[in-house]
Order: sequence, then C-alpha cells, then structure tokens
Amino acid sequence: MIAFQLKRSSRDLVGHAVLILFPLILIFFFDYLYKNISIETGMGMGGQSRITALAIGFALTFQIYGSAISFETLAEDLYSPMHDRIFSSPVEIRSIILSILVSSTVVSFLQTSILLVFSSIILGAIFPSLPLVLLVLLISVVFNQLFGTVLLLLTGGVKTANMVTTIYGSIVPMTVGLYFPLPQTEFFRILRLYGTPMGLANTASLAVMEGQHKLFLICLAVLVILIILLFFCLGPLVRRISR
Repeated sequence: MIAFQLKRSSRDLVGHAVLILFPLILIFFFDYLYKNISIETGMGMGGQSRITALAIGFALTFQIYGSAISFETLAEDLYSPMHDRIFSSPVEIRSIILSILVSSTVVSFLQTSILLVFSSIILGAIFPSLPLVLLVLLISVVFNQLFGTVLLLLTGGVKTANMVTTIYGSIVPMTVGLYFPLPQTEFFRILRLYGTPMGLANTASLAVMEGQHKLFLICLAVLVILIILLFFCLGPLVRRISR
C-alpha cells in the first residue's frame, strides 16, 4: 500500500519541482540581499555560514507547505466521491491513513535532502554533522505531515487545512529571524529558539552543527513529544470519520 501511495505522489512533478526549486531561488535571493545591505539574518547562526543557515531555514519552511502532500491526498480519499468506495473496501481506514503518512513523509524528506544537496553543490553550503542534521529534518517532516493530517481530520476540509498551513508557513519563519533580524530582547530570543516547532528544529540543526549536543537533544526531545501528542490525537479523529 505504501508503494502505491509513493507512486501516486510521484505524479505531481510540478508540485515537487516547486517545493525544491522555489526555496533554492529564495536562498540565493536572500543571500544576495544580505550581502548587499550588510546585515545578518536573525537566525542566531553562530559559526555557520549565512548560506548554510538560510538553507536549513528554507528547508524547514517548505516542509510546512509540504504537509499538503499528505492532507490533500487524504482529502481526495475521505472527502470526495471516493469516500464510499474506500469505506466499503476491506482495508481499514487507519491503514490507508498511515500508508499516506509514511509515503508523504518519505517524499517530503527526499525533497528536503535534494534541496540540501543543491544548496551544497550550487550555493556552497556546508553542513557539519550532516547525519544528525538530517535526523532533525526527518523528525520535522514527520511533525508537519502529522500536523497537516490532524488539521484536515479536525476541520473536515482541505481548504481550511490549506489556509491554516499557508498562514502558519508565512508567519513562523519570521519568528525564527529567517526574513529579517528580530529585536534583541529575551522574549524574541526565546521565541526564536523554542517558540515554535520550526524554531525547535532550526535550533536543533544549528546547535548540532556547533557541537552543542545538550541543546540539540533538548529541542529534539520536545519535537518528539509533540509528534507523540499529535499521534494520540489522530486516533479519536480516525474513529470519528470511521463511524
């Protein structure tokens, strides 16, 4: 079933291209912009290069938009004429949902990995402790795919889920200082580091590249806890639509 869902996801070539090429263009643009106006990003990148911090930041940002891979596919199955055919089949609805989540996670993580490869080859980004950085990005993908799915099942409509993720994906990068520096206050420092799931993933990624393993583990643990909470929320929502 997972193989079928992967094949199904692979048909949207335009969507995959957008989620890879558009952030790459934005990374190049913001790097060029920061060079010419002589300011740094507000991401607290420590000893990492600006291009590396931007690559991580935009990879995490477009993972949020990539959550649509799972919830739009689910919407086709659960909130369309396909619904009756699926519910009359012997396959459990939770198995269908899990297969879509797993396949969407694989696809989104591949998009993120390709973005990092392109950033490294084309823009010269360097990623120390790459396996651990990829682990953070994978956990972030899992969170976003679960978040989008729970949102869809909670609201019962793909339009609402798209609207919420679009607003979330527009605002949250600002809180980590991706687009512009934040005020130098304790409130904004805490907001940037720990205030959002994207902030936690960004902090964990930059921390592990700096060798700050304690901070890396703390942020990673919080992300895992959030994933567990979303997973537990999934159960009642699946039972509700199965009635």
